[in-house]
Formats: sequence, structure tokens, C-alpha cells
Amino acid sequence: MTLGALALVFLLVFGIDAIGPTESVAGVAQAEAPRAVVALATNPLLTYSASLAQNTCTLPKFGRGLEQLRAYLTAELSCLDAAWKPLVTALNMPFEPTTLVMDSSSGECRSRDDSSPVAFYCGADNQLHMPIDTVLQGTDGIPAVIVGVLAHEYGHHVQDLSGILLAESRREQAAGRDTPAGLELSRRLELQANCFAGMFLASVAGRGSISRSMAADGAAAFADGGGESDHGSPAHQGRWAQIGYQENKTAACNTWAAAQGDVS
Repeated sequence: MTLGALALVFLLVFGIDAIGPTESVAGVAQAEAPRAVVALATNPLLTYSASLAQNTCTLPKFGRGLEQLRAYLTAELSCLDAAWKPLVTALNMPFEPTTLVMDSSSGECRSRDDSSPVAFYCGADNQLHMPIDTVLQGTDGIPAVIVGVLAHEYGHHVQDLSGILLAESRREQAAGRDTPAGLELSRRLELQANCFAGMFLASVAGRGSISRSMAADGAAAFADGGGESDHGSPAHQGRWAQIGYQENKTAACNTWAAAQGDVS
């Protein structure tokens, strides 16, 4: 009997489900295409605890002029890609870089109250917005704080790649954006981005251009944040950044499974 005939008998007797999802009839493994998982607390990014490996992040000389700051942020963005890509792809999730935007455009996204945030990530067009004026004003031009802000916004990019951002958006839309439930979802999203930022700072601390003191200062600066209704209290913003910085584990950043009192 030929191999093809044997395969047909196998299918007729055992059914198609007897073949594993990543196996062909001939028994050759087929790689499953990378995909995001639209889920919050049960997202594989959070249930399969992973850490960012130590990375050396080399940055150019810091400057407050547009081109100097662009070069600085672009270099950090490369460090963020290098840190997060292995973790994301190891979970068989799709990875693509985000684009840095430094003018005052908002792309396809709008802020919650039409205000001008210091910085923001727009999943609709995969752009990371760091307008030079609001960034320098909102951070007092302190390099450690700016590094932390970019790492936070990149945390939203990680949420986008994993499917968390879409899952939260759907839940928030159903709840009502400015309702208590909608605002709580927003806080959980933002506090998780703080935690992811802390993970990155821990992974580059004491290596390259980011000293341990600079990384620690960047993580600590989250406690100076405001926007309690949709971002979390300063205490909780600082706490979740410290969790990421101290533990460097994605599972520790599962704000979706945290008690309501921990995300107020």
C-alpha cells in the first residue's frame, strides 16, 4: 500500500482531529503563524512569566534640541526593540517596530479629554508620539524621566502586539469610556505600561549609557504622575513601576488580575 493510501486509511479510521495542529500527514512539524491573543488576565504574555534579558543600551549625548532629542529617543527605541522582540516572538506573537513621531500631530488617535498628553502610543496607526514641547515640559527635560516615559509608551506597543490593547479597548467601549468601569480598565492598562517600563529599565540598568542610578530614577519618577481617574494615583503609578523594576517578570505585571484597591 502506498504512503498516500495509508494516510487516507488513517484519516478515515481516526478522523482529521487525530492529526496534531502543527503536524502534516507525513509527520513533519509545521510552524504555527504568530498571532496576538485578544485577552487580558489570561493573555499568554502574562500567564507564561518571562523576563527581559540584560541588554546594553547605548545612547548618544542628550540634548534638548529637536534633532538631538530625536537621535536620543530613536536610539532608546532600538534598545526597546532589542529587549522586547525576543520575548514577544518566543510566545509566538507577531513583532513589528513602532514609528516615532515628535511633532504635535495625533495621528488616528485622540486623547480622552482633548488635552495634550506628554506622550502617547496610537495603536490605530502604530505610532509612538513624543512631541518635543510636551515631553520637555512634562519631564522638566530630565533624561532619566524621558527614558522612562518612552519605555511606558512602548509598553503600550507591547500590549498592542500581544492583543491586550485590543481586548481592553473592546471592554472599555462596552463599559463606556468615562464610566467607573471604563476608567478602571484604563487605569489597569496604564499601570501595566508602567510595570513594563520598569522591566525595561531593570534590563538595561548599569549597562551602556543607562547607569543603575539613572534607571532607578526613571522608575521612581512614575510616582510623580497624576491623572488618577484614568492613569491611577501617584502611589499606584510608582508601585507598579517598581514591581516591574524589581521583579522583571511579565506575570508580575498582570494588573488585570490585581485587586481593585491596587489599581485605584
